[in-house]
Amino acid sequence: MHAEYTPLEPAAAHTAETARPASSSLDIVPLSRTSSSSTTTDLGPKPPESSEPGVRREIGLVSASSIIIGQVVGSGIFSTPASVAQLCGTPAMALILWLVSGVFSLGGALASAELGTMFPQNGGMIRYLAHAYPRPRALVATIMAYSVTFFCRPAAIAANVAVFSQYFFYAAGRSDFVQDRDYLLRGIGAVTMTGLLLLNVVSVRWSLRLLNFFAFVKIATLLVVSFTGFLLMVGAVKRTAGTNWSRGFRGTRLDAQSFASAMTRLFWSWEGWSNVGYVVGEVKNVKRNLPLSLGLAMSTLAVLYLLANVAYFSVIPLEDIDNGTLLAAQFMDKIFGHAVGQVVLPVCIGLSILGVVMSELFGGGRLMYTAGKTGFVPYGAVLGDVHPRFGTPIYALLIIWALSLVFLFAPPPGKAFDLLVDLVQEGMWYFYALTAFGVIVLRRRLPDYPLRRFRSSLVLSFLFGALSLVLGILQFYPPALVP
Repeated sequence: MHAEYTPLEPAAAHTAETARPASSSLDIVPLSRTSSSSTTTDLGPKPPESSEPGVRREIGLVSASSIIIGQVVGSGIFSTPASVAQLCGTPAMALILWLVSGVFSLGGALASAELGTMFPQNGGMIRYLAHAYPRPRALVATIMAYSVTFFCRPAAIAANVAVFSQYFFYAAGRSDFVQDRDYLLRGIGAVTMTGLLLLNVVSVRWSLRLLNFFAFVKIATLLVVSFTGFLLMVGAVKRTAGTNWSRGFRGTRLDAQSFASAMTRLFWSWEGWSNVGYVVGEVKNVKRNLPLSLGLAMSTLAVLYLLANVAYFSVIPLEDIDNGTLLAAQFMDKIFGHAVGQVVLPVCIGLSILGVVMSELFGGGRLMYTAGKTGFVPYGAVLGDVHPRFGTPIYALLIIWALSLVFLFAPPPGKAFDLLVDLVQEGMWYFYALTAFGVIVLRRRLPDYPLRRFRSSLVLSFLFGALSLVLGILQFYPPALVP
């Protein structure tokens, strides 16, 4: 059975206290709805502090920030700066692109914060796109629901859980043991993912505590690298003078192909802030904690990312970068010695990637739950069910887990696995663009919406949407090769 719903009700049915959508003209009906449906599910928001049936508001400011950091910080910041600098030609230009991409990503995050306060229920972009583009029959939101729940999110989980354990083997000095044992890594990933699934099912509170722990590990690792960068800037740590910064912008390459490849890498290093939107129905004091968590998390990471780049390129000359080794490992080797670079850092990166998997499972389960509950995907009565004791979307989590196992084991080893993951991720650019433009659409359509307690910058929203659209188009062109 599919759930029928009419999310936007007549304005007369709402007051400032109930804070329902003020529109009588938009009846959003998903493509998956059948005429045999007999139940009605409201996609629109409830009063700010009311919860959806069965779920509990247990996510505070710290946990909301941890969900964002848990998704954003994986292994990218420890390796991506090398390829970005090589594509740009100079670390100085790379630093500018990191800053530009960070500001644009903050614009996307704040756009998500505005939409999240307007529609404070689980589902994130599914709800935002359904309200911004209701016709025909919520087509945009329906495509997004199927794409993300059945392809993008499970593939992302599979890609991360398949590689995290290799960092622990590397730290133990046994990287050769797993070099040609691809399915051993996948098996370890499957067992680990199953453990994380069980925790997600039985306890929201302990899931959030684990997310907080992973976020602490990520921030602590970045702080060590970034603080070292700060000490290098002020001369407190002696180093051999290099040419990375003295060369300025001499040698900069910014042809369209290199620029597109660099920006794609950069934006994926920032990607993940949308994850908190999928669980906004469980965030306490949404009008305060949602914008604050997005702003704090993204601003903090921007500072740490920039300082980390300064640290890397104050120590490692551009011409000495070893593309077969993580840039962060090279840096740690030179500053702190072999033990930190080859043992401590890989463990921290492995935990960081595991934190991404945990965040993806936590948010992905809520996304599948909303897609089912609101009728965008079949069997909504099952997927939209919440365990009466644990208060978790148990069946939605199980489906995300099962699909992730399919993506984990179905592709053969080698490039086929990487290609499959890349293909299912590429469509996200268009959904990000449409979500950012949706802020502008809803400002015009619902200018006095009672739950709009936060207003993002329309300029940043437009710039983020436009750049996301451009990157979505450029991905069909051959990428530039890293020198």
